[in-house]
Amino acid sequence: MNKIKDTIRKIAPFVKNYRKGFIFAIILIISAAVFTALAPAVEGLIITQLTNDSFNIIKGVEGASVNFKYILKILIILVCVYLGNVLSTYGASFLLTNSIQNSMRDLRAAVQDKIRRLPVSYFDGNSYGDVLSRITNDIDTISNALQQSLSQVINSILAVSLALIMMFRINVKMAFVAALIIPLSFLVSKIVVNKSQGYFKAQQDALGKLNGTVQEMFTGFNEIKLYGKEESAINEFVEINSKLQASGFKAQFISSTMGPLVSLVSYLGIAAIGIMGAITAVAGRITVGNLQAFIRYIWQINQPLSQVTQLSSAIQSAFA
Repeated sequence: MNKIKDTIRKIAPFVKNYRKGFIFAIILIISAAVFTALAPAVEGLIITQLTNDSFNIIKGVEGASVNFKYILKILIILVCVYLGNVLSTYGASFLLTNSIQNSMRDLRAAVQDKIRRLPVSYFDGNSYGDVLSRITNDIDTISNALQQSLSQVINSILAVSLALIMMFRINVKMAFVAALIIPLSFLVSKIVVNKSQGYFKAQQDALGKLNGTVQEMFTGFNEIKLYGKEESAINEFVEINSKLQASGFKAQFISSTMGPLVSLVSYLGIAAIGIMGAITAVAGRITVGNLQAFIRYIWQINQPLSQVTQLSSAIQSAFA
């Protein structure tokens, strides 16, 4: 946790210069999350109305029919909700991309300025390839993580929070059961991250060494040929390449198990809610439309959790 805070503290000055773009993007992300949370509730109104109309028609209630006027009005509201979601998401993506790329431009300039101020002794103790990797691979990794993860993480937190609020509004008991998905998913994620983070660090270190070795080999190509060091150079490359392959495989494989494990927790929660919801609906304590909305809210919790776990590799590589 201290390493994460330290990393954020170091990146903050570069982000600060473009905070207006980030703030407006976050406002639009919040708007998109609100529209996403409203959609299932609005859809539930249509299901409830159709269910009530169908029962009245089956019972033979005089004048009973499908209330198309009401349904059409709700459909128009639903279209507005989805349209608001799309426009907010597009605007947030545009502002975030602009702000992040400007921040990364300043970060590259700062790294380049730092390199110019380094003493010669630093380059004697560090390979040129490793230094080059700082400017290219490392900054690109941070840029990709911010681009892919920042909006998704914020949106996921908001989506989960709003979905929980709407679920508690529908049925408290069912909401408490559904809420268990979050701490269980967090526990699974924490175990996997603790296991994989060391391998991501080893992967980034091996990548820097590989770049350094390749750069030195091509720079000293004539010397290697002249003194017959081809075999030694090949063995050195194979050794470092194997270390990168091994650490990369372990990092990616362990990290990739997070998604299926979190999904398993979510599916078990959905199964439990499905049974509880059916019993509650039959007892008349919840409408069919609200049950449908509740199930959709569970998926709204599962979806951001799954998306964040899919971005786990990019996030951990950036911190490494």
